Amino acid sequence: MQIPKYLNFLVVEDLVSDSFLLQRQLKKLSSDPEVRFVDSKLSLINALKTYIPDFVLTDFNLIGMDAFDVIKIVKEYNSKIPVIVISGHLKNEENETQLIEAGAEGFFLKDPINNLNERLSTLLTSLLLEKKDLLEKIARERQKHEHTASEKDFLREFSEKEKKESNFFDSLVNLFSRNSK
Repeated sequence: MQIPKYLNFLVVEDLVSDSFLLQRQLKKLSSDPEVRFVDSKLSLINALKTYIPDFVLTDFNLIGMDAFDVIKIVKEYNSKIPVIVISGHLKNEENETQLIEAGAEGFFLKDPINNLNERLSTLLTSLLLEKKDLLEKIARERQKHEHTASEKDFLREFSEKEKKESNFFDSLVNLFSRNSK
């Protein structure tokens, strides 16, 4: 699967210079991405109220919060939005495991930043395929539900018609039985 031309990214980053570097890498992945930036809890919450990103990319260490806070906020808003942590460093490998357990879809070191798009490409492709499969499954379930609902409507109408016909025939039988006496 090729990465779509149009993708929506929400980047949580408190360093302007890193924000521009990330944007450049994202433009190498998707030729016309929409990239929005936030740098605080409040701006993240407000952005999620008005913008539906395909992916959230976050730094690990931020002013007033960390990647765990970002994951929690995003997952509370919409558990289906993938969060990817991109950081200059982690204090230990245990944090990477904890990030995945907390709901991050992946973790990447920023350096070397020049090939970050290549490293992200495989993960984004995999996540987009999962999303496509999920949407197709939802569409099949919806279609199945609609088909079942129309069958139920048909059976209900048929049953009502049968009752009316049965009542009509019962009335005729009663009429003939009274007349034959």
